[in-house]
Amino acid sequence: MQVHKDLEQLPLFRNAVVTIGTFDGVHLGHCQVIDRLKAHTAAIDGESVIITFHPHPRKIVASAILGIRLINTLEEKLELLRNAGVDHVVVVPFTEAFANQPAQEYIENFLVGRFRPHTVIIG
Repeated sequence: MQVHKDLEQLPLFRNAVVTIGTFDGVHLGHCQVIDRLKAHTAAIDGESVIITFHPHPRKIVASAILGIRLINTLEEKLELLRNAGVDHVVVVPFTEAFANQPAQEYIENFLVGRFRPHTVIIG
């Protein structure tokens, strides 16, 4: 598994099958999404790509309201995803600016512009 932390240095993914989430704990529901991701990736001879965030988005958008406790550190999460057998994990720096971008900009510039997904798996 390749881990990418610099959005400016992403490779050109081949037939990217993408899913997006925080994946804290990598629980049974996450595993079902990852299984669908891998199955679809195999069917189209593509590359599986998980997009996740650091820090956790709730630490940025709701930290004053909620005491946020995470199940895993970033390193633990990456190890769980490595064990799940995905090809790539992209760790996106989650900032207020990222959180506040308009939805259309997020889709066009971030998701499509950077990843060019063949398929997006929604959990």
